[in-house]
Amino acid sequence: MHILLIYPGGRQEHGLLLAGSARSIRITMPDRADAMEFCLVEGAWVAESGAVIEIGAMAACETSPSVRFEDAPRPQARRAVA
Repeated sequence: MHILLIYPGGRQEHGLLLAGSARSIRITMPDRADAMEFCLVEGAWVAESGAVIEIGAMAACETSPSVRFEDAPRPQARRAVA
């Protein structure tokens, strides 16, 4: 499953969800050797480094081995309209 992470300041990165539960998620990112883990702390997703992120989108992805991570469609963030 593709996931879109939004960092403070608006920077966005996409990744693939490796595992998830109600309190933690593990994500692999392009060009990073290690997976990242985020835990839900007081309603916010927090990285081991202390960085806080928002989850902008999650989308199912093609599971065929012929689709590379870099080539797969990426989710787009949706902003709430007040």
